[in-house]
Amino acid sequence: MTALAAVPEPATPSTQADRDWAELSATAPQLTSTMRRYLIQLGTFLAPRSVDVADSTLRPFARWLTTTTDVRVVAGIERHHIEDYKVWLAARPGARPGTTLAKNTQRQRLRTIRIFLERLIEWDWPDAPGRNPILHGDIPPRPEPLPKFLNDQDAAKFMAAARAHPLPRYRLVAEMLARTGMRVSELCDLTADAVTRIGDAHWLRIPVGKLRNDRFIPLHPDLTLADWTATNANHIRSTTGSSPTTTNPRPAHRLPHRRGPSAAPPASTCTPTSSATPSPPKPSTAACASKPSPRSSATAPWR
Repeated sequence: MTALAAVPEPATPSTQADRDWAELSATAPQLTSTMRRYLIQLGTFLAPRSVDVADSTLRPFARWLTTTTDVRVVAGIERHHIEDYKVWLAARPGARPGTTLAKNTQRQRLRTIRIFLERLIEWDWPDAPGRNPILHGDIPPRPEPLPKFLNDQDAAKFMAAARAHPLPRYRLVAEMLARTGMRVSELCDLTADAVTRIGDAHWLRIPVGKLRNDRFIPLHPDLTLADWTATNANHIRSTTGSSPTTTNPRPAHRLPHRRGPSAAPPASTCTPTSSATPSPPKPSTAACASKPSPRSSATAPWR
């Protein structure tokens, strides 16, 4: 079976990507078929988001090839094409007015195309080039900016503001993210049995996430979900998949509440205030934008 016959075009393109590929197929059918067949193969061992990233990189590359060169098959891509593409890519406008494409974006796109060509050669596809025209030195070095974090004073102010916030949902999200190091998506995916007791301490089980593995982390004494999850398991399961960063009030019901003298209201009372109440900044954005300094007594995981 040839690469051209392996990927039939949809009768009615339903997405922008399908419409772009259909347009490219009319100009360079073999080039388009090889790229789309490659994306299908990626779907067998990469996450859907990774496949989407590859798709959004190969489509502009294919369009550039068909509009500025005479290349109509992947095997026809040569070194001078890559050199011209690098110049064109570096001059592309960036997200902000007056800027060009970020070095990280250039790096990601060139790496994606280089891996695409390398795999075609390794897989011995008939449309593979004789050698990879993208060299290792073509990939821009990874930028290494200084890490962004709150100093001890700002971190203490942030945690104090989180504890004093009138909305229990915001207090919980801020403290959970700051004290556990979870990603927002991991916080949203917590299950009813996420907390277990090991010895005298409570441990939180983080489900499989970006790193493709699950893990246990010890919980701060102020953050234990055991009692709450034991009595609200059915409600937690019914709201799984909600995002605490949206205006949907249900995600608050999935989260624990602080224990002790400053305990928040029960989960059933965690409802949003009226529209007349000013909406404070979302804690998920503030908590994740900067990592608290580990030296801060206010944000240190353990006391």
